[in-house]
Amino acid sequence: MAYNSGTGLASLAGVVGGGVGAYLGYNEAMEIGMQPIQGALIMGAVGLVVGSAGAFVLKSLAQFIIYIVMFALLAYIFRGQIEALTGINPVEALETTLNNFGINIDLAKD
Repeated sequence: MAYNSGTGLASLAGVVGGGVGAYLGYNEAMEIGMQPIQGALIMGAVGLVVGSAGAFVLKSLAQFIIYIVMFALLAYIFRGQIEALTGINPVEALETTLNNFGINIDLAKD
């Protein structure tokens, strides 16, 4: 019974993570000239795996929020390597999405 206690949260977190990742990837792909569906698939898959795996392993919303913050920090630190592998910079993807919502923020160090 305890083994299955985090499956509902893991499913929900996977769907939400996949949706957020797909949206970020779609917006960033349009900015850099990549096919938008390709960007959505790449970032959506990452969001799905990270969200569902993290929630399933942690089984607590508070622990999951800390996990997401730590994952975001890793994505920020290794953004150059992530961009080299996928062609999408996760920091610029977040900036583009926030700018589309009218929230101007500059996370990139020049």
